[in-house]
Amino acid sequence: MAGDVRSLDSGHPSHSLAEHKRPLKTALAITAAMMLVEAAGGFLSGSLALLADAGHMLTDAAALGLSLFAFWLSGRPKTNRRTFGWRRFEIFAAFVNGLALWAIAAVIGFEAFRRLSSPPEIKSGLMMAIAALGLVANVVVGAVLFHGRERSLNIKGAFLHVIADALGSVGVLTAALLIKITGSFAWDPIVSVAVCALILWSSGRLIRESFHVFMEGAPGHLDLTAIEKAIAEVPGVIEIHDLHVWTITSGFVSLSAHLKISRGRNVQEVIKNAHVLVSSRFDVLHTTFQPEIAEDPGCETGSCD
Repeated sequence: MAGDVRSLDSGHPSHSLAEHKRPLKTALAITAAMMLVEAAGGFLSGSLALLADAGHMLTDAAALGLSLFAFWLSGRPKTNRRTFGWRRFEIFAAFVNGLALWAIAAVIGFEAFRRLSSPPEIKSGLMMAIAALGLVANVVVGAVLFHGRERSLNIKGAFLHVIADALGSVGVLTAALLIKITGSFAWDPIVSVAVCALILWSSGRLIRESFHVFMEGAPGHLDLTAIEKAIAEVPGVIEIHDLHVWTITSGFVSLSAHLKISRGRNVQEVIKNAHVLVSSRFDVLHTTFQPEIAEDPGCETGSCD
């Protein structure tokens, strides 16, 4: 029996792809419409901050479109060459969304510093009205995406885009108010720089999390020491080693390990009990255990092949 690999697999992530597509479609429609309004308002008012917010909304729309495409692709069946199908593309989409936020922040920041020395005249009243409308749109889109953000890294990326854009709208409103009060147009590029800093801060965690998944790091919500201890206490298990836990895509965690099992024990039963324990206590449904019978010469040297 040494070297035989047994797997018990629930086979699917715990969330429905269709469930996440509906709010993304709604969010995309609202965002695209508001992006056009803000772009027109930015040109008419002369506000960089408003144009920056429109540019950020463009990346929001692209992020939402990419998220929808990722979910569609993730639902395609697996093949002999792609045994997990396209499920992992969702993580790639989240990573790209994070990088897109950094890119737009760099462009806005550069233009803001260029304008600081000679800020152009701005129609603060129009700027304020458009920014207020943009903030309302961001709040609505954020509410649509709110519940799905913890179940999908992809939706979390889109949600962070919207939150950063909402902060941008608050910044534009603040700049418009300060321009009206002080008469200084310098507040427009100053607030634009502040918006850039907020965008960089909000996207940093998303990039780190998606990169962690790419590197097949252990999910942050799981305690590997606790998992190893729990499996070691399964009747018949003498030793556990080569334990690996990683994320395939949001909601789909995999675990594999080698189990040294007492001679005379029912190997199938021990592995089943280990799977039931891991799935019920730690919510890891995709497990693969390789049994190694104790006292096998190969096992004593650490090479049960």
